[in-house]
Amino acid sequence: LKTWTQREGTRERRAERTLRTAEETRQEMKTRESSLAPVAVRPADANTPLLGVTAERMKRFDTTRTKHLATKYGALALVACVGAAAAFGGSGHDTSSIAAAMASPELSSPQAPRFARGPSCNGVCPSVAARDFDAYPEEGSAHVLMLGDSTDRAWHFTFCNGILNDADRCEHPVECVAPTVNFLPNNMQPLVCVDGDKRCAAKSCYEDAPCWHEKENEMAAACHPTSPYGPALGFVHLFEPDPESKQDLKLVEYGREIDGLPVMTGPRVNAAVRSFDKFAPAEKADGDGHHGGHDAKKRPVVVVVDVMHWWVGNHLGWGAPGAPPDWSAQLGSDREFDANLRRYGKDLDALVEHVDKAMKGTGRPYRLVGKANHDWHTFKPDGVEHRFLSAMAAHVKKAFESKKHHFFDWRALTEKAKSDDMWEMADNFHQTVEGSKHETLAFMDWTRTALPEKFAVNLDVQFAKRAEEEAARRAAEETERKAREAKEAKEREEREAREAKEAKATLRDNLADAQKMADNIESFLTKQREKLFKETGVLR
Repeated sequence: LKTWTQREGTRERRAERTLRTAEETRQEMKTRESSLAPVAVRPADANTPLLGVTAERMKRFDTTRTKHLATKYGALALVACVGAAAAFGGSGHDTSSIAAAMASPELSSPQAPRFARGPSCNGVCPSVAARDFDAYPEEGSAHVLMLGDSTDRAWHFTFCNGILNDADRCEHPVECVAPTVNFLPNNMQPLVCVDGDKRCAAKSCYEDAPCWHEKENEMAAACHPTSPYGPALGFVHLFEPDPESKQDLKLVEYGREIDGLPVMTGPRVNAAVRSFDKFAPAEKADGDGHHGGHDAKKRPVVVVVDVMHWWVGNHLGWGAPGAPPDWSAQLGSDREFDANLRRYGKDLDALVEHVDKAMKGTGRPYRLVGKANHDWHTFKPDGVEHRFLSAMAAHVKKAFESKKHHFFDWRALTEKAKSDDMWEMADNFHQTVEGSKHETLAFMDWTRTALPEKFAVNLDVQFAKRAEEEAARRAAEETERKAREAKEAKEREEREAREAKEAKATLRDNLADAQKMADNIESFLTKQREKLFKETGVLR
């Protein structure tokens, strides 16, 4: 009853928000506290192909805000690094946007970026039924392992939310990119566990078995889909790309040391890969007595690597509290600019090699994907900070593609979205929840065109299997209904026949009784007449 009430409440809230007009939504956003309001970012151009996000797949990840944008602009036309133009809907749109000014977020230390938090990031998500499967068949979507920063963590929890059934999804405010462990989608759970820690294998992480430590989800997390045919999604926070580097987590506002997850990048990657391989085991193969054996057919994994923001933050500066970062001193000359770029390139090349080696050790089909990340809010299109991140993105492309890996240009997508007034940020560093939904859809579309078929990340099989299961359930219910009705009809006919027989027998008995009674009366009257005749001599 509790779950049903929660789901009905969720549907009612969604219906109410859907009925809001665009003007009401804009007014609501304008009145939010400036510390939490999304920041509209306008500038930039992008001369790259467009990728349409289909209405049906947008719908599956939507909440009211996404629907408002889709209605306002006709379609979400984003840029993909590969693929042809496929935008849909009207070409014209309302150019008005939600304007909100926001200073650079305060930093708890020069190395610790801070982002939107607050009361709106602490809530309760709908209950989700405990997982009813232990392993994944070969058929289905490729899994995804994200090795990135807090923008990828924000993308990860939104992605996890999106693969749930509609009634089970969390309704996060658009600016909430750092929900507490209480406000995570209920299919999420810890990813890295040491011996004796069963939380990573739990079939439910909520209700009577909460299993999160505070801030743990901001370092490592994973989620299962609603059926074994969907994608498992994992995330581990990386800092520096250099495999030999270490990050002092005491300087990270949301940092937390996790048993089994080293702070050195190389061992951290190894732990992430091992943990995710264990998190998404293959079904038992013929003749194999355990999950994940060498004969088991493991589902492919797409590994997304994003290590741009923390490198520039640590090496060039996060910016003083209340002020935007200024890298002009470190990048003031072409020589300094190129030297820093080479330094980043060297670290990234080493990381690509390390991740590749770690994935080979799993015996699982995989593809490595380098991701270019978006600008910080305070970057200007003609500033050195923007130019340097763009140069870094070009090296990410080179570092991965030169090794026969792949490149997902999320940066180009956001630059195009900016030029269309469709890009918002929750703070100086992070995209909004809606930005993460758009990233999910664009990424899934990109995997269809850029990667071999078996590495496509999608919900197609999951939804198809769910439809088959629903059709089978309804067919079974229909068969059961017909059988029940046939049984009831037979029982009714038998009852009516029995009742008719009993009524006939009763009528026959009643008639016999009536005849007997009539005979008795006639006999009595005859005797009375005879008696009267004897006494009076009169025959009547």
